[in-house]
Amino acid sequence: MKDNKQEIKRNKEELKNILIKTIDKGGNYIIKAMPVNKHIKDILSDVKECITDGEFKNIVSIAIESSLKEGKEILGLTDRELKHINKMINTAFAGGLTKNINIGVATIENIKKYGNLFYNYIEDFFESLKAYIASTGFEERVNIAVSKCLNKVDEFKQICSNWYNAYDKFDLNNLTNLADKLDKLKDKVGFNDKCVSENTIIQNVTELVKQNKKKLTKNQFDICANLDQI
Repeated sequence: MKDNKQEIKRNKEELKNILIKTIDKGGNYIIKAMPVNKHIKDILSDVKECITDGEFKNIVSIAIESSLKEGKEILGLTDRELKHINKMINTAFAGGLTKNINIGVATIENIKKYGNLFYNYIEDFFESLKAYIASTGFEERVNIAVSKCLNKVDEFKQICSNWYNAYDKFDLNNLTNLADKLDKLKDKVGFNDKCVSENTIIQNVTELVKQNKKKLTKNQFDICANLDQI
């Protein structure tokens, strides 16, 4: 149960990052397409920076939570099923994710345009941004980003498999290089508990075999596999 909660927490964090990046990219495109001069575009770009700040991240987190709660009721799902990020995003969209995000966007819009000399331009930008978030194109882009995350997981698992093969043959150079690749890739799969656990084992074992220049005993391997739980 604890592992499920941890993986769900990581999925929510990854989903939040995907949503913010997708919204940010959409905002950039909207500003680029607006028929205004460079000065106005620069002002709108400064306004758009709020999308990546802490306040907006909190808004997206709240939107995810409320959407998942509603989506679970609509789809009849349990928390356990949300440990799969693709299931989580589908549940969130079913629970009104875009509507909930846009409620937060509207709040920021009112703050940013209140008393601002460029009120009309700021309003046009945020209205376009809300329309983008409510569009099927936004949902498609988010799903594509989630698929890319899952592809990274598949890539990570394949490298893990290659590492174990290298360890079986005790190809020290190869297993060291593969461990380095996994360590560089770990942040991109940090939402997946199995990847996090597997990377911990591989890094621990690799470090020890580099020192000893030989395979570990079963007992030593088991200790390395459980170091993160001590």
